[in-house]
Amino acid sequence: MSLSYLLTISLLPFLPLLVDSQWNWNPFQAWNSQSPAIPQQNLQQPNWQQPNWQQQNWQQQQNWQQPAQLAANTDISPAQTARQRWREIYGIPGQRNANQKLRTCCRTLKDADPECRRKYCDFNALSSNQVIGFMAECASKGPTVGQMWDCASSRQDHTPCCQRQQVLPACVVYCQTKRGVPTDYLKYIVCLSQFDKIRYCFKEYLETNPNVKGQE
Repeated sequence: MSLSYLLTISLLPFLPLLVDSQWNWNPFQAWNSQSPAIPQQNLQQPNWQQPNWQQQNWQQQQNWQQPAQLAANTDISPAQTARQRWREIYGIPGQRNANQKLRTCCRTLKDADPECRRKYCDFNALSSNQVIGFMAECASKGPTVGQMWDCASSRQDHTPCCQRQQVLPACVVYCQTKRGVPTDYLKYIVCLSQFDKIRYCFKEYLETNPNVKGQE
């Protein structure tokens, strides 16, 4: 008999014990017992705040309503705008300034050219660098220049004012307006440089006096 056979025969009685104690061994159990425990992190779900859509919609409505309400409060009807514009141009009777009295006078000039009235019936438009354009454009249009000159000058003698403003003696003829405007413009071409001073005297008079039509 061989030696291996004899060893096998001798271990047969102990075979049940070996099966019960050794073959139930779990290799992963030993590995788990040796491995360090991994701490479990306390993971919390983020606290996402749900948007309050109702509140946001209300705020948006308020933001849109405020400009709308402001526009409604400041809205001016076309009729009110027209009246306001009329008062700016022609003023209120008894409260008109010099320019408004001039415009009110020109408005009554039915025979004067409408375009000349619109462009030049204003003291700001009758400056030294524009009066030559007024003469050139409107002199051929009937009584336009003479009538508008009367509205601006009030057909008064402004000599004392022109002297205070140091208007050239040769140009004082434009300050003596009781006889109307001189018609020989080329003779007085040098006076164009003096017209701002003359215009000042016309305007000064109208600030405290009615216009040539008696309108205050």
